Amino acid sequence: MNKIIKEIKLKAKDIPCTGCAEDMEIILRNQEGILEAKVDYGEEIIHIKYDPEVIERTEVIHAARRIGDISKIISEQ
Repeated sequence: MNKIIKEIKLKAKDIPCTGCAEDMEIILRNQEGILEAKVDYGEEIIHIKYDPEVIERTEVIHAARRIGDISKIISEQ
């Protein structure tokens, strides 16, 4: 049986440095249910893959907002 994995891309504002982007990835990955987190410092985009059976979409967005200034949702799958 295949597990359903969801993805969300968020536009962030004012990520201070590449080290901060790496810290953001670590913090997000430590959240239960988030399987992968990549923060593109140059484009200011946060790409998250998560297990919807473990964490809800709104919780994923709240987790990202706790660590960065999220301006909008770019896409969801």
